[in-house]
Amino acid sequence: RLQRDIHSGQSSASAAVIGGGGDAKSNAITGSDSLLQYRLLEELSKAWTEHRITMVMVRDIFMYMDRTYVPQQRKRPVYDLGLWLFRRVVWERSMGDDEDRVDESGGLSMSNVNNSIEDHPTMAMKMTTTTLGNVASTLLLQVIHQDRLDRLDDAPQRMALLRSLVQMLLELAHASNGAYADAASSFRRGGGAAATAAANVSGVNMPVYERDFEEAFLGESQDFYRVESTSRLSHGISSETTNSGNNSSSSLSAANNDDDEDGKPAAKYSAMEYVHRAQSRLQEERVRASTLDLPASTRAALLRIVETELIERHARTLVEMEGSGFASILKVVASSPAIGSVAAASGPGGGVGSSRMMMPAGGDSSESSVVIDHERIKDLASMYELFSRVPSSVNHLRDALSERIKIDGRALVKDQENNVAPPAAFVKGILAMRERFHAVVTDAMKGEKKAQKRMKESFEDFLNADARAANCLAVYVDELLRVGLRGADERKVSMELDRVIVIFRYLSDKDVFEAYYKNHLAKRLLGNKSGSEEAERAMVSLLKAECGYQFTSKLEGMFNDMRISKETAEKYRSHKKSLNNTVSNDSRDAENGGKPVDVEVSVLTTGYWPSQNVAPCILPPAVKAAMDRFQKYYLNTYTGRKLSWQTSTGSAEIRATFHPQKGSSK
Repeated sequence: RLQRDIHSGQSSASAAVIGGGGDAKSNAITGSDSLLQYRLLEELSKAWTEHRITMVMVRDIFMYMDRTYVPQQRKRPVYDLGLWLFRRVVWERSMGDDEDRVDESGGLSMSNVNNSIEDHPTMAMKMTTTTLGNVASTLLLQVIHQDRLDRLDDAPQRMALLRSLVQMLLELAHASNGAYADAASSFRRGGGAAATAAANVSGVNMPVYERDFEEAFLGESQDFYRVESTSRLSHGISSETTNSGNNSSSSLSAANNDDDEDGKPAAKYSAMEYVHRAQSRLQEERVRASTLDLPASTRAALLRIVETELIERHARTLVEMEGSGFASILKVVASSPAIGSVAAASGPGGGVGSSRMMMPAGGDSSESSVVIDHERIKDLASMYELFSRVPSSVNHLRDALSERIKIDGRALVKDQENNVAPPAAFVKGILAMRERFHAVVTDAMKGEKKAQKRMKESFEDFLNADARAANCLAVYVDELLRVGLRGADERKVSMELDRVIVIFRYLSDKDVFEAYYKNHLAKRLLGNKSGSEEAERAMVSLLKAECGYQFTSKLEGMFNDMRISKETAEKYRSHKKSLNNTVSNDSRDAENGGKPVDVEVSVLTTGYWPSQNVAPCILPPAVKAAMDRFQKYYLNTYTGRKLSWQTSTGSAEIRATFHPQKGSSK
């Protein structure tokens, strides 16, 4: 009865189901052919449902026999026997047997059957005898293929039917011969010599689901997405596809090269359009796998195939694609102009788009003049999210990031070498670069540790080529502490100094920076040109936190010397007042009108301050007399010390009266 039910539906549907040619559109599940093809699957599902219900009833009737006689005699349990019989008699029944032929009015013939299997190479390669299961499996794959092309009528109902048939295959997977004593006799009753030959070829003990559906389903999925992915990219069909060694994608190519549902020609996708398409495809496959209730192993294998074909095979192309690839977008992000410039007002150029929102770093233009193109960073984030599904593909993104940083950094170094830009401009360029690429790593690449490491290594690569970067950074800090932070609040001071420390971390030879910094600090302290003592000490504290006490001990000693020098100067002024000498008794003061010269001395500790080999300065007698009086006071106050005058680091204020020339009123 099961055979009659199946073949009554098959007799009128077989010609339409298995007689299609290689043209993908001729196999579309639409129109009258759709109804005939759909009927075969419906009849198969209906027969399976009725058979399963019947076997449950029979199992309940023979429950006692299943518990006693069957285990003792090593017989097959009743329900398992029913599954095995359905597999042998219905699913694996050869369509070449005489009892399976129908009259001419039904349209079924062996030539049509064989043509159908030959038209599906994935099935033809592993099937030598055509069975009802072969035809049904081919139909299942055709329905899934049409669903992927969004050409399936009544998709929810048909996918529900496919779900029931997939569950049937999964349950039939348990219907193997096993080690039962009745296996041989039952096998001989299953369908004659043709069935025996089919079983020997396909393997009786091989699960039906894996043999007849999963293998072909995964193979067709790979072919489908291989053709689609290569046809969607602007570079056309790649050599990867032509060398695949599988001609089964010829019919898929004809379907996939049509215009997309949004009307866009298939081979005109940009990198970002491809990324969005791939994300949509991955989501569709997850939903389809859930709808069909595929096993976890099949879902995992399917997603791996889709990710390999859509992402891994084209990762480098998506990164390097001219005008829209990851590298091109990164170049636009890295070259965003400063706020207030003409370029910033007119919008960024490039081949990725002309109207994008550009925001200052931190969202406040008063704090930073660096523009962050957040819209394009969103594009980079979409590409990273897609690539992260295949971890090895993310290496291409990291390589592009590293290469962009090195190219831009070396361009800044070259400008500095050619004296195109002053040192402060060089450091500002580095800071702007760092903020933009930090936004890329943090926002687009989700703060990935490996990306952070590559960014750090890339900055170190060009900053440590010579001592130029350390010198420029010291000059920049000098300008910042002289005038840049004058009158700034604590928050702004902290923010600016933190940015400096970020670049300082990239320097491998930090002692070189310390030497340059100490020279500039000495000039600021001795010349009283520091904009803020709090900012000076904050900078030293940050350096101490980065490199330890030993690194900043001399710098802290310089501040300590300046504090002690101020105290000494106050004491010396009090000492001079106590003498009440308004008129000097030293003849050397005669050139100053007999008044002693006021002198303020900074007593510096040898070893803390940068040493200078400068020829001694010849001082006026009045100044020399003032210095001698201070030295006498200091050595009397602090015994056991020795003073060595560093006149090259001092300054003098000269007041002069210029008399008019003879005969002139001026």
